[in-house]
Amino acid sequence: MDHGSIPTTPAAEPLFDAIVISDLHLGSDVCQAKLLEEFLIWAVGHCRELVINGDIFDDLNFKRLTKRHFACLKVIRRHSDRDDFRLVWVRGNHDGPADIVSHIVGVDILDEYIYDNGRVRLLILHGDQFDTFTTSYPLLTDAAVGVFYFIQKWMPHRAARWIRRISKRWQRNSERVESRAREYARSHGFRFVTCGHTHLSMESDRDGVRYVNSGTWTDYPPCPFVVVEGDQVRLEHWPLAGVEEATPDRAEAEAPSTPAPSHSSPLPAMG
Repeated sequence: MDHGSIPTTPAAEPLFDAIVISDLHLGSDVCQAKLLEEFLIWAVGHCRELVINGDIFDDLNFKRLTKRHFACLKVIRRHSDRDDFRLVWVRGNHDGPADIVSHIVGVDILDEYIYDNGRVRLLILHGDQFDTFTTSYPLLTDAAVGVFYFIQKWMPHRAARWIRRISKRWQRNSERVESRAREYARSHGFRFVTCGHTHLSMESDRDGVRYVNSGTWTDYPPCPFVVVEGDQVRLEHWPLAGVEEATPDRAEAEAPSTPAPSHSSPLPAMG
């Protein structure tokens, strides 16, 4: 592990009620794994609840996972059984069979999740269910994913991000997902809804519903995440300004965790 400095000192009280991240795409060549590991170590000490809103994996070819990718999974798994902290995993279209993935991470996988702190009821779902393009044109989508994998590997992050944004706008996926998620939330009585899937982070208020998309961790940093704080639901970006820096070893030593019981078991980036 890189022993460079990262922000990690846990707060005496959690800084946020909940944090939502999505589209980590572990296994992808452009997953921001080092930054993600640093963020996860910080997040488990600074929120009461962490929700991973789909696509933690790029696919189930675990041979693509690097040492850094496994380090991210280790942080997640280590804190999955804490009494003072809740980890939630919402299914994404890249995550594969629920029984396989839930065993790896140690939590159940949900199709959607409602976060409620008494002041905000936030509907959390990945968003692929609102994306008719990838379901209507699977072969074209697979071909586009293959082309983009090549771009991911051989072009800088900024170029890859530009290509992704162009293709997404051509499909109008971001607008489609936003509109249908907002309509779905409103029809079920929610004023707040967050999705991932499109890889385009954004927040907007329309028709009495606040929509926030948590973007992706495959783009050039800073990387987006959604926070719930009191009656607010908003985007933040990592690295987060104003946090105290510490070494990874110190972070792991200070971050809350549940001691492992003696019987414990071993442990296509387009949307």
